[in-house]
Amino acid sequence: LAPRARRSGCEGASRAGRLRAMAPMPARTGRFRWRSGRRRRVLGVGAVAAMSVAASSLAMIAVRFMRAPSFATQATHTGLTFGVLPSAPPLVGARRTLMPLGAVSADMGAVQVAPQGLLSSLAEATSSLSTWSKGALLALLLGTLGLQRVKVWLETPSRPYSASGSDNTVRAEYDTWTKEGVLEHYWGEHIHMGSYFPLGEQEGYDKDDSFLFAFLRGTVGHLMGKYKDFVDAKLDFSREMLAWSGASSPKRILDVGCGIGGTSRFLAKTFPEAEVIGITLSPEQRDRAAKLADEAGLSNVAFEVVNALEMPFADGSFDLVWACESGEHMPDKRKYVEEMSRVLAPGGNLVIATWCERDPIPPFTAEERNTLKFVYEEWSHPYFVSISSYGKLMEDTGRLEAVETADWTEQTLPSWRHSIWVGLWSPWYWLKVAASRPKAFLGFLRDAYTLERYHRAMRQGLLQYGMMKAVKKRK
Repeated sequence: LAPRARRSGCEGASRAGRLRAMAPMPARTGRFRWRSGRRRRVLGVGAVAAMSVAASSLAMIAVRFMRAPSFATQATHTGLTFGVLPSAPPLVGARRTLMPLGAVSADMGAVQVAPQGLLSSLAEATSSLSTWSKGALLALLLGTLGLQRVKVWLETPSRPYSASGSDNTVRAEYDTWTKEGVLEHYWGEHIHMGSYFPLGEQEGYDKDDSFLFAFLRGTVGHLMGKYKDFVDAKLDFSREMLAWSGASSPKRILDVGCGIGGTSRFLAKTFPEAEVIGITLSPEQRDRAAKLADEAGLSNVAFEVVNALEMPFADGSFDLVWACESGEHMPDKRKYVEEMSRVLAPGGNLVIATWCERDPIPPFTAEERNTLKFVYEEWSHPYFVSISSYGKLMEDTGRLEAVETADWTEQTLPSWRHSIWVGLWSPWYWLKVAASRPKAFLGFLRDAYTLERYHRAMRQGLLQYGMMKAVKKRK
């Protein structure tokens, strides 16, 4: 709510400071930015906080109900699952009764209610209760079953990776997100993680907070103006990635997986004498990136629809090859690295930022493999590899030297939950999209759940944010 002071840069070497000074701040995208007054924002945050507390209270009641010892007593009879209703509080005075809850689907684990058995047993169990008590008990039971169904639905991946021609899921997902404009509205021009380093300065974030407490802490920090701006954090990441890459004055730059071109335009402004090309699989992203470049008056940046595993560029075409969060979608990581090293000019710089899984020693547990399966298949990722595996792939090309890797998990970790908070603090835009296309609401719900799953996996060390850089050998 307080006026935001843009940082001239973040802590680092003098090279980083010079690069930040060279790079003008991109104007906020006018197409999707919606500014509300102070009162409306406070009311919006307050309303969302109240609804969150109410929903959490109901969920806690349901969880306590499900965890009651009597509820856990189960038997199986003629294909039905039975549960013993818990003893009711003294005010109600209900008796313990064995009742059929419903059939269980073996493939999905979802409870399918058997109406006749459920209703008859419920009538017998609650014959001595008042009308109000019966209604409350029925609502609690149905709510518990509903929560279980929602949990199963959320934990079942819905968008597994496919690269078959026109059915390419990566292209399809990014086309949809770009047309809706939700990502651009909340994330700005940079569709990647932000940098929050050092964490000690973040008053609105603690990685060990529970989800609800993290939201309350973040909301207080946001209202007091002490939480880092979500969009500024992303631009800071691009600045820090450029400083870390070691590139000084490239003449031709390739942005592999450019999204809507935020980083490509940042590089074009930072190096006005350079030619920048951004490539993406999504025609919608290509068109939006080109339009934003025209609006910014940039003539040294262009965008193309290109498969990063089969690039049409000649060997040694670029002095800087930049790949920020595109490796996650590549079905062949070795080919991905080899193609980028091929088009890199001798003496040029290659820099990669990507989500990684931890080293596979010790072996992944069954629970960890289930988590990896979810994070892969929900957002159309074929698979991840470890940071050290990327380093080895770069060395194996035989073209690169000075290979270096780093783990930037800590400074990017707040991005995951911050991505959820910005939608809760100002829900009006995504609600507008959901009102025009109700099915989109379910997608937003799944994405919020997936962001939290990624945060937990990163916090626990199962996933890591990997950084890799190298220099092309000179002939």
